[in-house]
Amino acid sequence: MTVRIEPMPLQGPLFEGALDVYAEAFAGAPYFDDDRGQEVRMRLLGEHGRRPGFKAIVAMDGDEVVGMTYAYSSAPGQWWHDEVRKRIPANAYRRWLVRSLEVVEVAVAPSRQGEGIGTLLVESLVAGRDEHTAVLSARCDSRAHELYRRLGFEELARVVFSTGGAPFYIMGRQLPPRGEDAGG
Repeated sequence: MTVRIEPMPLQGPLFEGALDVYAEAFAGAPYFDDDRGQEVRMRLLGEHGRRPGFKAIVAMDGDEVVGMTYAYSSAPGQWWHDEVRKRIPANAYRRWLVRSLEVVEVAVAPSRQGEGIGTLLVESLVAGRDEHTAVLSARCDSRAHELYRRLGFEELARVVFSTGGAPFYIMGRQLPPRGEDAGG
């Protein structure tokens, strides 16, 4: 694989390429969400891009963006953090959401899925972090949770975030103490 990881700026060609990949990845089944790319643009340029611990990266093949992901430190007062806290036991909250990295979005161009790009993105995103755990949610009817399980994420809960919405797995993975991961 000739894919390399680069930081994703919040403007310019890499940013636009990342949003295009994201929109393409979420336009099909099971999401069918044609406006999701614009929603992610607004979140990145708004509060998500300014949160503590924010990190965004892209996977590049030559000059082409073939994947993107971003995360930040999860904390009380953030919508996802607070929603998950309501749905898991207190001991699970202390273990998984205190000092955690929230993996917010991961997208790989549909034509490039199954090539290890998602693995490369997630492993690069979580490498060298100060947080104790990485947490995320993945729709139960998507294949994404299969990738996360292969990467060591375990199911913490199954939740529905909105009335009539799709069920999601809440997943978590312990992170090695800084300096003990493969990145050094």
